[in-house]
Amino acid sequence: MTSTTERQTLPTNVKPFHYNLILTPNLEDFTFKGSEDINLNINETTKHTTLNVHEIEVQAAKLNSIDASDVSYNNDKQTVTFTFPSEVQAGTSAVLHIDFTGTLNDMMCGFYRSSYTDSTGNKKYLATTQFSATDARRAFPCWDEPAIKATFDITLIVPSGLVALSNMDVICEKSVENNKKEVKFATTPIMSTYLVAFIAGDLAYIEKYTAGECNDKKPVLIRVYANKGSENQGEFALDVATKTLDYFARIFEIPYPLPKLDMVAISDFKFGAMENWGLVTFRTAAILFDSKASDAQYKQQIAYIVGHELAHQWFGNLVTMEWWDHLWLKEGFATWVGYLAVDEIFPDWDIWTQYVADDFQRGLQLDSLRSSHPIEVTVNDPSEIFQIFDAISYQKGASVIRMLSSYLGVDVLLAGIRRYLNAHSYGNASTDDLWVNLSDESGHDVGEFMAGWTRKIGYPVLNVTEPQQNIIHIKQTRFLSTGDVTPKDDTHIWWIPLGISTEKSTPANIESQLLTVKEADFTLSQAEGDFFKLNTHEVGVFRVNYTPERLEKLGKSIRNGELTDTSDRVGIIADAGALAMSGYGKTSGVLSLLTEFENEDKYIVWLEINSRVTNIASVWFEQPEAVYQGLLSFQRKLFSKLAHKLGWKYPENEDYLTTMLRTLAIKVTGRAGDPEIVEEAKRRFELFTEKNDQSVLHPNIRGAVYEIVLTHGGGEKEFEAILNIFRNSPTADQQLVALTALGYAQQPELIQRALDFSISPEVRNQDIIYSFISLKSNRKSRKPLWDFIKKNWDLLQGRYAKSLNLLGSVIKHGTDSFASDEAAIDVEKFFADKDTKSFARPLQQSLESIRTNTAWLKRDVKDVEEWLVTNVYMN
Repeated sequence: MTSTTERQTLPTNVKPFHYNLILTPNLEDFTFKGSEDINLNINETTKHTTLNVHEIEVQAAKLNSIDASDVSYNNDKQTVTFTFPSEVQAGTSAVLHIDFTGTLNDMMCGFYRSSYTDSTGNKKYLATTQFSATDARRAFPCWDEPAIKATFDITLIVPSGLVALSNMDVICEKSVENNKKEVKFATTPIMSTYLVAFIAGDLAYIEKYTAGECNDKKPVLIRVYANKGSENQGEFALDVATKTLDYFARIFEIPYPLPKLDMVAISDFKFGAMENWGLVTFRTAAILFDSKASDAQYKQQIAYIVGHELAHQWFGNLVTMEWWDHLWLKEGFATWVGYLAVDEIFPDWDIWTQYVADDFQRGLQLDSLRSSHPIEVTVNDPSEIFQIFDAISYQKGASVIRMLSSYLGVDVLLAGIRRYLNAHSYGNASTDDLWVNLSDESGHDVGEFMAGWTRKIGYPVLNVTEPQQNIIHIKQTRFLSTGDVTPKDDTHIWWIPLGISTEKSTPANIESQLLTVKEADFTLSQAEGDFFKLNTHEVGVFRVNYTPERLEKLGKSIRNGELTDTSDRVGIIADAGALAMSGYGKTSGVLSLLTEFENEDKYIVWLEINSRVTNIASVWFEQPEAVYQGLLSFQRKLFSKLAHKLGWKYPENEDYLTTMLRTLAIKVTGRAGDPEIVEEAKRRFELFTEKNDQSVLHPNIRGAVYEIVLTHGGGEKEFEAILNIFRNSPTADQQLVALTALGYAQQPELIQRALDFSISPEVRNQDIIYSFISLKSNRKSRKPLWDFIKKNWDLLQGRYAKSLNLLGSVIKHGTDSFASDEAAIDVEKFFADKDTKSFARPLQQSLESIRTNTAWLKRDVKDVEEWLVTNVYMN
């Protein structure tokens, strides 16, 4: 790790320990004024005090009632330095008073405004906050670093008709002049500035108490706030939250320490949610769910996001990483623990298998690029922080924890986590601190074998051969999606739990050999030719490259129903697809493997099958029409039987996974052009849009039907109908479903309309990504999308300059699906004269993805064509 002296941090001559903060937002001219008294410990004799500010104007500064003699800003470092006439002595304390003003911006960061339309059609605003990672400095002058914790007394002065919220409960409220009220909140626990939050708006709520048995017999009041009229859509999230908070208190054996927990739906919000202590904020579609009008897929999304954010109340809030290098300590753990909570509350969802098909694969995909980064990544400049809020910190971090929990046992891991949380409560910690506590609990030197997983970039592929009976030879090498691993790339040796299962294995006796050297032989307890598989349940963070003969045997085991674990089947498909992309295998081998799944009945396996076939078709998007249509024909063959069997009706009380399978089957089969599905989709769409027959399109299937209709012959009439649905939808999720669908238009003039609409005032800034997802997926709009980004770059950069995670997403969605040298050159040329510092990492990842796709296509284009001809999917 890089020395901490290279970090852009504040001087340590003084340190705050308490803020008394008063803020008055103005929702008419979108400004705010504030004042604060900051209690300081003086560590060094000094007459200078430097703290963070950004886009705030200091009106006055006093230290112990003495005015500052100089106020100096450094805009590059986002700091202000106050110089005072005389020194304060080390070992004493002081009070720094600051008066300041700022703007309630519309950039979804700092102290900002969010707009919405009320039930009478009037546009209204609320004031809210988003401080992670370094935007508390946009709301009040502060020491905006995670390790500089303090307590906070917060007071809001707001119009008397508005609701005022902050991290803690209200302790005093009184009327003041100009028809306003002053709302004072209880003192917070000691906490980091990025977790402070406050909101003022015309909100309504529903509430519920936790059971309380896990919180020192003190039930915690949980409320869901939303714009008036939509608060009841928070019932599902509220129910999940009450169960989850008790569950975490039980498994961590630490009560939730605050007296209340508020969860608030915010219309303009750049993340999915933010874990502010006691005041969690959410994008509207991530918390509100209408059981009669919402798509079921959003139910699972809400359950997980609630679990993830509530996990942060312990991981991140109670114990905070000491610097952003250790971001994964909160995000990786919150991801893993969030899934743990969903599995506890909804065991029938098979959430861990869904994890294997979704989050696990996303982490592996990003980490197969040279432009990836270690889980523990050096961060010095604040502009670098948002570039690591990605699948490495979240998904790979969680996957490494999941692997460790499998090796140590979940109970041992949780006991070690309890040690860690207790040892560092209300303080800060590093990754090494976690390893020490896990080592003490488990008796293993956890840091020794985990350092390679968190401090080294990438992960291995295990190449498996069978030199003789009952012997397998395993060699580990670094896996790169480009397939061009050099000796320089391949210097690290990972600690790898192999998880070998055989025909004689039971869940209790899976062979737990470790590979801790470059290559080794392993003896299997089985007869020659019997079944074996590595990475049972897909808990290890690696790919497995079997011989073609062994992969064929595994395929037959799948066809015969002998490979019973769903995660294992998902893993075999995922590994085969990734290995074909990188050149370890042939794409024709993946296509042949998928034919073995015709008897498959599990939604999550079909989800992975679709992912791999869709990925191949995406990379082949510019190939001759006969080849592309051949891939669609193969996709139809895979899914049509399933779609026609499941049909269009969604029975009441149907299990969740069957519901999701039905939706997937219809969507994929229709997208691939099955005549019956396409015609039925058109018929139902017409009844739905022209006759207002709500019963013909279940909420779960609407997005699929919109896409099918626009993909297969839909024109301006259908486009306008979907646009009208977007404008009039009563729920946020159905609005996003319609917005996404617009990007599947096929005619150039409608593609341009979808592009222009994505940056129109009707689409919230954060929702541009939903438009770009479909425009990127639609092979006819992929190039127009990139041209649109180039043409509108100044607008996009200006709009998202303060939302760097969104700007990075715009770049990746606009570029990373191309598959030609010309495309990579074009992207590089466009950004050659741009300042790319704030999005350098996602840009490099996109360029590497383009080159990976290009190499894959060049290598296997004839292989796929020959397979399609041989198997009669094209002439």
